Amino acid sequence: MKPLFSLIAISLIATGANASELSVANPVTRSLTLQDNEVLISAGVSHGKTNGHNYTGPILGAAYGVNDNLTVGPVGLRYNLLPRAYDGTGLEVTLDGGLMGYYESKEFDDSYALGAGLTGKYVLSDALAFTFSSHYLFWNEDLRDNRSEVRVGAGTILKVMSNVSLYAEAAYRELKDFNQDNASEFGIGVIWNYSNQTDFTLGLSTTDFDPLKDGYENDASLENAFNLNMNYRF
Repeated sequence: MKPLFSLIAISLIATGANASELSVANPVTRSLTLQDNEVLISAGVSHGKTNGHNYTGPILGAAYGVNDNLTVGPVGLRYNLLPRAYDGTGLEVTLDGGLMGYYESKEFDDSYALGAGLTGKYVLSDALAFTFSSHYLFWNEDLRDNRSEVRVGAGTILKVMSNVSLYAEAAYRELKDFNQDNASEFGIGVIWNYSNQTDFTLGLSTTDFDPLKDGYENDASLENAFNLNMNYRF
């Protein structure tokens, strides 16, 4: 299984200097963007199965808060169009852009998805929040016609203890010029915010997207996966 990279470990995630103020520990009220000069390092492992074969691989991620409203990473950026008060309730909306997908294929070479869209979070209280997203992805293919998709998602985060939260998320993919017309993804998990700087996420995910039907490597998308991830902010 190839390494999984993420711009921001989020959401339901440079200069060597420490941030003057870190993101809040509570993932329910935590902003979709990092704080000014804040750095996020994410690392973990994913294990799953597709078409009867098991795969295990690393999860790697990094992001940097240019300011309170702009977060950048190795493959994209996120800008907060509608900021929410620090550790407050209400609506927050971000504009996202960059590399949002990658599939390997020995037969057709690699495929890269450049995308853009919106991500939102509505915080009802310090114990409950809802997330939503909508993105357009352009899949660049080297040896065959390019493809595209519209991806929409929704989720919720519920704090059940002072430092433990549960999350659930779902996404729908409307696929154009793929052998599949559409695909769905679902995930559930638990977040343990060990400290204001460190949290751990344990999650389960499933999808009905079959990479072999489109000539991609079998491990390009795991039908069922178990993910363990650690985020560290400074």
